[in-house]
Order: sequence, then C-alpha cells, then structure tokens
Amino acid sequence: MNHYLNVLNINQEESLFHLLFHDAIIFCFRLFLFALIIFAGSYLVKKVDKYFSKVYILNTDENTKQFSRSMTKLGLYIAFFLLGLLAFGFSERSIATMISAIGLGIGISLKEFLSNFAGGVVLFFSRPFVIGDFIKVNGVMGNVTEIEIFSTHINSLDGRRIIIPNNVMISGNIINYDTNPIRRIKITVSVAYDSDMKKVLQILENIATSYPGLDQNQTPFIHVMSYGDSSINILFMVWTDRAHYYQVRGELMAFLLEKLTQEGVDIPFNILDVSITDKSISKQTIPN
Repeated sequence: MNHYLNVLNINQEESLFHLLFHDAIIFCFRLFLFALIIFAGSYLVKKVDKYFSKVYILNTDENTKQFSRSMTKLGLYIAFFLLGLLAFGFSERSIATMISAIGLGIGISLKEFLSNFAGGVVLFFSRPFVIGDFIKVNGVMGNVTEIEIFSTHINSLDGRRIIIPNNVMISGNIINYDTNPIRRIKITVSVAYDSDMKKVLQILENIATSYPGLDQNQTPFIHVMSYGDSSINILFMVWTDRAHYYQVRGELMAFLLEKLTQEGVDIPFNILDVSITDKSISKQTIPN
C-alpha cells in the first residue's frame, strides 16, 4: 500500500513538473513573439517616418507633414502594441476591457494629456502660425521649428529650444510677427526743447519718403507725442518688408542719429554729475 502511494506521489510530481515546464515554454514563446512584434513595429514606424519626406503632397506644407507624421506614428505604435497583446494570449474582450479602463484612467488623471492632444488638433486646423514663423506666446519669443500632437517647439533668440504644451499654446495670446508681409518700425526720436520743430519734422519726413528699404506704399506716422524731462519725444513709424525688418530697423536708427547730428539738431542725453566732498575724520586717542 505504501509503495503504491509513493508511486502515485512521484507520478503527480512529474505531471506537475511537466505542466509547469510546458506553461513556461508557452509563456517564453509568447513573450518572444510579443517582443518580436514590438521590435518589428518600431522598425516599420521608422521606415514610414522616413517615407514622409518623400511624399510630395506633404512636403508642400510643413505643418501638415509634421502633424500627419506624429498622428501616424502614434497610431502605428498603438496598433502594434495591441497586436502584440493578442499574440501574447490576451483575448479581444480582455483587450477591450483594458482599453476602456485605460481610457477612463486617462480621462480622470491625464486631463493635461488630452488637452494637449486637443490643442494640437486645434493648432493644425486653425493654423495661427506655421513652421518658421516668428511668434511670441506667454513671454516666449522665437521661431517655430516643430508642431507635434502634444507640444510645439520654438527656438528662442539666444538659441534655446523651448517646448510648450499645446494646451498652453491655444489658451494664451499668440503674437505672430510673420503673418503679414510687412512690419511697422516704431522709433521714438528725442530732441532738445530749443530745437526747430518744423525743421526736425521735415528732416524726418524726408527720411521716411526716401530711405531705401522702407515701403513707400504705406503712409508714415511722424508726430510729437510727449514732453519728457529733458526732451521732446517724436514718434517715428514707417513700414518695411518683414523679411528685412531687423536689418532695416537697425540701420535706420543709426542713420537717424547721424542725419539729425549733421543738421545741427541737439539730441539730449542724461549726464551724471558726481561730487566728492573730502571730510576730515577726527580720531580720538585711546590711552594705553
């Protein structure tokens, strides 16, 4: 009887061992298949991503190209991940339940994630700016380099890469300096109180109508605007092509100073007078 029980226990242990070994083999195979699908999917996504640069229709619009690329990559990654779960052994019902649970979790805890995605869609269809535009948003100024699903990349004037979430982009005021073909140059010209104002205004009018690089189709604005502590302030506003705005503005400011000086117009500037008074300091003799 004891011998029979020992044989039965040995058979049960061998069956359990074979069952565990079989399950381990199946698990390893499914894990390998899942990893293979994910790896193949990543490789395919990279190939598709490179293909976008060869599509002529997408190359005509950089915004459409980047947004379509981001959407396609995200969709392919999700598709291959779900395919890997099916290969691993998950049923369609369990995957659907998992997706519902993930969606609920995202809706509750990842509101920023969804709002960034919605912001990317809004930016794609409304197009307040395009790749290459110089914009200002939330105190950040720079050229737009990338518009992705969840964020927008800007290169600042000092060469920094600034990544702004898309929900921030659509919730704040956006100043686009490159939307219109021309930009206005605004300069405050200060002259002394004893200056001949008719002469000064005539000089500025001549510059506005003859200086190269200015758009003569636009009417300049030249008027006395305020009385300062030591100067009369004249607002000088003209227009130029936006592509050469900074160059024309810088050269124009230098030319204004040079021309007014040549015409004998006094341009006041602050002078700091420093007076030093030598005061003798009495020293008391301290007895030892």
